[in-house]
Amino acid sequence: MQMFDHVLQMWELALQGDRQGIWFWAAVYVFLIGGYSVLFQLRIRRWPSTKGHLKHLGLDKFGAAIILSDQDYRSDALYSYQIAGKTYQGKRISPWVIIASHNAQFVLKKQLSKVQTFPDGRVKIYYNPANPGKSWLILPSQFGVFATILISILPAFSYWLEFYG
Repeated sequence: MQMFDHVLQMWELALQGDRQGIWFWAAVYVFLIGGYSVLFQLRIRRWPSTKGHLKHLGLDKFGAAIILSDQDYRSDALYSYQIAGKTYQGKRISPWVIIASHNAQFVLKKQLSKVQTFPDGRVKIYYNPANPGKSWLILPSQFGVFATILISILPAFSYWLEFYG
C-alpha cells in the first residue's frame, strides 16, 4: 500500500509540474521502454540464420545540409534470402539504429564491418522464425544488451540519489 501511495503522490507532483514527480515518471518511462528493448534484443539473439545475397551495403545521407560537416548519415542495406523456398528481401542492418555526423561516420563503418560475409560472397542473415520477412544482418551484442540495461536503470538510480540518497 505504501508503494501505491508513493506512485499516487508522484502522479500529483507531476501534474503540478514539480521536478520530483516529472523525474519519477521519466525514470519509469525509460525503465519500461528499456526493459522492452532488452527483451526484444534477447529474443533476436535466439533467431536462426541463413545465407543470403547482399545487393547493397553502405552509408546513405540523412537529411539535408549545406555544409558537409553538418551532413548526417545512416547505414543502408538491401539483401535477399530464402526460407522454405520463399524469397524475402530485407533492409534492416541492426536493432541499433545509428545516425552519425559527417565526422562520426567511422561509427557507422564499424557497425557495417560486423556484417558476416562468406567466401562465396553471401552474407549471414538472422530472421524471425515466426515471421521470416523480418530480418537483421547483425545480432544485438552482449555489450549492446548490457548498455540498454544500464541506460534503463540510470534514470531511476539518479532519481533515488537525488531525492532519497
